[in-house]
Amino acid sequence: KLAKNVQEAVVSTQSTGRIRCARNLSFFPLNTCGTKESRLEIADLMEGVFGTLSGDLAGKFYRHTSMTEDEIKELVDKHFLFRGKDRMQAASGYHADWPHGRGIFVSKDEKFLMWLNEGDHLRIISMEQGGDIPSVFDRLGRGAAAVEEGLKKVTGRDEVYMSHPVLGMITCCPTNLGTGMRGSVHIIIPKLIKKIGFEGIDKVARSMNCQARGSTGEHSEVIDRVDISNWRRLGYPEYDLVEDMIKCVNVISQMEDEIEA
Repeated sequence: KLAKNVQEAVVSTQSTGRIRCARNLSFFPLNTCGTKESRLEIADLMEGVFGTLSGDLAGKFYRHTSMTEDEIKELVDKHFLFRGKDRMQAASGYHADWPHGRGIFVSKDEKFLMWLNEGDHLRIISMEQGGDIPSVFDRLGRGAAAVEEGLKKVTGRDEVYMSHPVLGMITCCPTNLGTGMRGSVHIIIPKLIKKIGFEGIDKVARSMNCQARGSTGEHSEVIDRVDISNWRRLGYPEYDLVEDMIKCVNVISQMEDEIEA
């Protein structure tokens, strides 16, 4: 369990708290070497797994190939949907046979999501508005455990994820090896951005084992808010990494508050 949370002062400057983890199925190739058929098989398998989820984790699975225009617009407007347009991912083979075998699962309360075959086979996501990071972390843990149990039940396998005794969870991107987990908070800090710039904010974050990203995530433009997340993945337990992020967010929020308007 987490020993810390973001300060109350952060809540008013925070748009969303989000924690996600990447997982790959041990009986399919990584998507950099995957085929249209392997991606479709994963989608079919996971549709059955989604049916095993219950309570606040239960929801609906949307396939990219069968979503209506209204569904696409709604999911895009809510910043839930991935679109397969990242040129760096495309160069690695992630987007081969797009959009076949891709999809997104969304819980009824829209706080638990899963991306299917975006890059890794599974991207398990917990998110919510406000500053209750322990709640986000708890939901991720419950969700990840429920998905793993569902996979074991549907496949009859004792182990379902690619892993290594030293490297931890195996992921498409080497930076995610280990826990495969990234916790992030979007904080609105226009005064700090103006005073020290994105590079200055990232320097502060790096000194605290975190990193800064643009207003809508990696490689995006910086406007009035910054995404702060842990950059360590390997060699540390998940709660340590989330607490890295919480500490950094609190420091950067305090820096914003100390700047005179």
